[in-house]
Amino acid sequence: MEHSQKYADTRRPQDAIDHNITGTQTVLTAAAASDRLRRLVFVSSASVYGNGNPDDWASPRDEHRTTRELLAAVYGRTVPRFTEHAPLRPLSVYANTKAFGEVQTRLLLGAVGTSHAVVRYFSVYGEPQVIKPGSHSWVVAWFAARAALGLPLQLNGGGHQVRDLVHVDDIADGTLHALACPAADGETVNIGTGCPTTIRRVAELVTAHYPGTQVREIPMPPGDPLGGCASTTHMERILRWRPRITLEDGIARYVRWLHATPAALPAWLRSETAAQPG
Repeated sequence: MEHSQKYADTRRPQDAIDHNITGTQTVLTAAAASDRLRRLVFVSSASVYGNGNPDDWASPRDEHRTTRELLAAVYGRTVPRFTEHAPLRPLSVYANTKAFGEVQTRLLLGAVGTSHAVVRYFSVYGEPQVIKPGSHSWVVAWFAARAALGLPLQLNGGGHQVRDLVHVDDIADGTLHALACPAADGETVNIGTGCPTTIRRVAELVTAHYPGTQVREIPMPPGDPLGGCASTTHMERILRWRPRITLEDGIARYVRWLHATPAALPAWLRSETAAQPG
């Protein structure tokens, strides 16, 4: 059994709590009472790591530390590589609910001897992701949708944030390994490529498919992690597996899918196109 309860809209914290905490508790209670469940895999997120070292981030309300200073704290350094044993430092209500789910999974299922594992997804992308208004997630889908409609791409904070982008097909494959692999029992495992990519680089890869697309820099929203990439050593040892789809190939696949699926471009984004000056 795989449990991936997700509500990631940080603007509505009570909804995130209702979905990700109350919903997770309901599933775990049922799982703990079952005598037929072979294993539950709880889907967590790399967002639980935050920015890693607390010296590299500050509260969004800290008026003495600007976005530029935050970026300067990590820009030019080795990109953080998050290991499964690193301290958790969530920066949003969504990340906090995922940290809760991890602990609660081990607490409830460990107490009754039910096999369980935790997987931490890094940045998932790929068809059939469709963007949502106001969301900061799914950067490949956002950039491709805007470029397809002739809209400029928006780089939060200049696009220096780092992500470890994992194609959805690899996400599914890695999760299946966590469900079936005997060594995964009781383990927490990153699901990532170990390859850091800046948001600006993602924009470059997308605009290569849409020549002439403009790129603009905008302020970075609160709670947007500067990011890092997965340490994959533990994943490869436990699951005896690693992702296979490169980012270049994955973006090309998404662009082809978007071209073949025009309904994936939402009406509210098309209206933004109509409002653009001629």
